[in-house]
Amino acid sequence: MIDAPRRKRGSLLDSYCLQLGALAERRHTELALRAAKQQAETAALLANEAMLQAQEAERAKTKFLANMTHELRTPLNAIIGFSEIIQAAQHQPKGDHPEYASYIYDAGIHLLGIVNGVLDLARIEAGKLDLDEQLVPLDDLIRSSLKTVAPAAEKKPIDIVFGPQAATLLVVDAIKLKQVFVNLLSNAVKFTPAGGRIDIRSSFAGSGELLVKIGDTGLGIPGEYLDRVLEPFGQVEDHLTRQSEGAGLGLPIARALVGLHGGDLVLESEVGTGTTVTVHLPRERLRPLNERLAG
Repeated sequence: MIDAPRRKRGSLLDSYCLQLGALAERRHTELALRAAKQQAETAALLANEAMLQAQEAERAKTKFLANMTHELRTPLNAIIGFSEIIQAAQHQPKGDHPEYASYIYDAGIHLLGIVNGVLDLARIEAGKLDLDEQLVPLDDLIRSSLKTVAPAAEKKPIDIVFGPQAATLLVVDAIKLKQVFVNLLSNAVKFTPAGGRIDIRSSFAGSGELLVKIGDTGLGIPGEYLDRVLEPFGQVEDHLTRQSEGAGLGLPIARALVGLHGGDLVLESEVGTGTTVTVHLPRERLRPLNERLAG
């Protein structure tokens, strides 16, 4: 027969064990609830961030469509308007017809450029743009690009400084890389006031990659907009406030084309001082000048 003191000690021990078990279970439950709460808060933050990004993308697309509407209507109105003038005066002396035809031609070229830009960007994003690679001197490629923008630079006027370039051949799609340089140079001319300057220089980085820098003394871009102007549909100004024409696709297309070559495009800018765009091309794209002679 168990005496009373022993039964009492057993009862107290059982009670302590039950209390400890309850405390442990409650502690475990609290930790589980706290972990679940943290996971829920993290999921809510991620969902909110995703929603904000989606809203920003939607606003950018809306603004892009508004800008595109403006850019497409301007040349189309010119084409239609001057065509109607010529049609109405077809039985009269020619007069200003050649000048009207010139306006129609310029408007058509501008419109074609916008449409081609949109189509190029769509093809790049869809992965349906292939490279036709060939061996081309860097110096020749930049000089050819300069010829395209030289008339606009002379008209302002803007001084273009083109010094000795890195001596190398490039294994690239010459047409597409020329488009990159033309887009960058056109932007520099567009946003640099009369009397300004554009510098073009290239060099080899310590890693062996090629750096081509196009710097201007233009208006500059606020720091908070640097990432935006490199994204499709991203523009600093809308069609009501901006002073320069264009659909805002030049930089995104240039960046995408450089990316197709395994490189990158880096933008540095300061408001009131100017902008420098650096094209990075990997060393795998570079060949010594004497390789062309050996081949």
